[in-house]
Amino acid sequence: MSTIGGASSLGTSTPGTAWFLNGIENLKQQQTKTISELTSGYQIQDAADSPALTPQLVNLGSTLASVQAYQTNLTNVQAEASSADSALGSGISLLENAQTLGAQGGSSSATAAERQTLATQIQNIQQQIVSIANTSVAGRYIFAGGTDQSAPYQYDAANTTTGVDALTVQSSGGLVLNPQGAQVYQGLSGEQIFNAVDGAGVPTASNVFAALQSLSTALLANDHPGIATALDGLKSASGWLGQQQAYYGAAEQRLTSEQNTAANQVTALNTQIGAIRDTNVVQAATDLSQEQVNQAAAYGAQSKISTKTLFDYLG
Repeated sequence: MSTIGGASSLGTSTPGTAWFLNGIENLKQQQTKTISELTSGYQIQDAADSPALTPQLVNLGSTLASVQAYQTNLTNVQAEASSADSALGSGISLLENAQTLGAQGGSSSATAAERQTLATQIQNIQQQIVSIANTSVAGRYIFAGGTDQSAPYQYDAANTTTGVDALTVQSSGGLVLNPQGAQVYQGLSGEQIFNAVDGAGVPTASNVFAALQSLSTALLANDHPGIATALDGLKSASGWLGQQQAYYGAAEQRLTSEQNTAANQVTALNTQIGAIRDTNVVQAATDLSQEQVNQAAAYGAQSKISTKTLFDYLG
């Protein structure tokens, strides 16, 4: 092949050669992109791949993250609601047992010694109810309201009003809202469930702690009329506890429904994201095959182009 001044007759400065090299480079870049799409599974991997669709992907991804965070929150409160439901069920059984013991102590044939023994059993039930009020899930005291890192109550036989001491100042339980801002769940505090008081701080008829303490006090005092009065209070407290269990039962159903809705949203969002972002494997494989054919054809065509110049013919 002839040269002029040491320069090849195929010098890259010629228009034909430059066109060929640019074309080959473009084909290589397209193949690299297609191979990346096939190996990664994504046809859009960064904003540069599709500036027009990137904002939509960002919005969908943000919505998906929000719904998934909501799912996690639902899972946590479902565990709380389920544990509360079970704990209150156990509490109701204990109160029923206390009513049975109270009825035995209220019998006209019961002796003072027998009532003393029954009082001890009631005190044991009081301690179990306190344990229920201190139920914890994943390190959180679920009936402690906003101060859920500390146990809300301790048993105190010297407290003649309720038989317990409140260890924390309770506020309302955590509120869970769905992505639309509607309330889905709020836990109840121990004060609402077990230790209800009126505006003056006096235990109400639904105060579970006070009802048990009244029965224990009447049995210890061998106070037959007092036992009868205490049993009426215990019946009211048991009914109240049943209502609170029903609250959690309804909450469990609502949370399950929300989980199903959230799961459907996640599926729909993933489908939308996938339709934009994910590689169409069949199409990409077809494209890669065609790009390889185009590259081979380009090399083949270039090999048939004459490389002679005018100087070759002039000798």
